[in-house]
Amino acid sequence: MAKFEFNKSAKKKSPRPITETKISKPKETYDPAKMTKQVEAEFQKQLKKKRPVGRPKSGRKSYQTVRLQKKTVLKINALENALGVPTQDATVDQAIERVLNSLNADEKRSYELWLEMFEKKEEK
Repeated sequence: MAKFEFNKSAKKKSPRPITETKISKPKETYDPAKMTKQVEAEFQKQLKKKRPVGRPKSGRKSYQTVRLQKKTVLKINALENALGVPTQDATVDQAIERVLNSLNADEKRSYELWLEMFEKKEEK
C-alpha cells in the first residue's frame, strides 16, 4: 500500500477575485504660497522674542587657562595700566600683535603654519 493517497475527485480551487485598487489622494499637497507664509510667520516670531534680561551667555567667547609666573602677570598688569587697555586679554593680544608685526618672512610663515595646525587640532 502506498504511503500517500491523493483525492483526485476534489474540485480545482479557483483563485480569489482581485478587487480594483483605488488610487489614493494625499491629504495635503505642497503649496508654495502657503509655505512662504508659514516661514515668514515663524521668522516674525523669532524677531519678536525679547532679549533676556541680565548678563549675556558666556557662549560668545571661549576661554582657556594659561599658567603664568607672578612676575609675568605683574608685567601684564603694568602694561595694561600704562597703555590704558581695559583687560588683561586685550593687553596680551596687543602685545602679541606688536610682536607679529616685527617678524621677518620666515618667522611669519612658521607662525602661520603653527597657528593653522593648532586651530585644526582644536576643531577635533
